[in-house]
Amino acid sequence: MSHFTRVRTQFRDLDRMRTALVDLGYTVEEGAVRGYQGRQEKADIVVRTDTDFDIGFRREGESVIMVGDFWGLRINRSEFLQQVTQRYAYLTVSEQAAANGWQMTTEEVQEDGSIRLVMQRWA
Repeated sequence: MSHFTRVRTQFRDLDRMRTALVDLGYTVEEGAVRGYQGRQEKADIVVRTDTDFDIGFRREGESVIMVGDFWGLRINRSEFLQQVTQRYAYLTVSEQAAANGWQMTTEEVQEDGSIRLVMQRWA
């Protein structure tokens, strides 16, 4: 019996995903996600946790799937995904803005945890 849960995400870029996870302080590897009774699932990105269970991300077609045995993990899947999504979006916006000639002048973390970016571009 597999305890692995697979969640289709909105992520598309595994390199940006890897950067977001490292920025958030996670140890990231390649290989297999560990789960219940030593079972494993292949993943392109593996986030090691302080348990015997991991979280992984792998490309399936045009999508990136998050996979993990969340019964054994001591994290809230929704909160984890929200945190990673925010960092991934931050990196995407920053990269796209820079590519279009914008410079970040101010970055403020709001009380609700959202990030306010102020950018400028000289014509």
